[in-house]
Amino acid sequence: MDEEPKRRRHFLSSLSLPLISLLIASLSMASSISQSYNCHRNIVSVQQNVLRAENLCSCREIIEVFFDFRLKAEEANGMTDGADPTAMRRELKSLVYRFGALGTFLANFTPQESRERYARLSWLLNDIASKAADQSNAEFDAKFAEADQAFATLNEDCAKCAQLVKI
Repeated sequence: MDEEPKRRRHFLSSLSLPLISLLIASLSMASSISQSYNCHRNIVSVQQNVLRAENLCSCREIIEVFFDFRLKAEEANGMTDGADPTAMRRELKSLVYRFGALGTFLANFTPQESRERYARLSWLLNDIASKAADQSNAEFDAKFAEADQAFATLNEDCAKCAQLVKI
């Protein structure tokens, strides 16, 4: 009778070492999977933050370029007949091209309809730059009202980009 409990104990003790080893290996594997998942989430978060920061810098630049363009276009529109508008046109075109480059960069992160809005605004500013010195104040204001409206939409895109994205 005494033999039976010893066998059972011996059988359980011989199984306990492999079971403990498997349990430790399983817990180690679960810990590794958890750490990999957390590391992946952190990398994605950092990448999104870098992209968001780059977009915010580009948004700031495009806003500065737009208002610089507006100031210079108003100056060109108010020039007297004796002044040469060629240099001013060249400067306005330079600002339009810079605006277009920044708009193209920002449009790469937005849906297709936003890309079309950025392109349309760039072409509208190009048209304003070409005719700023030759237009009456009323025509100039009407053109800029349209550009201001398009720019407000662009500014809303930038504000959306500034929001933190939850992952």
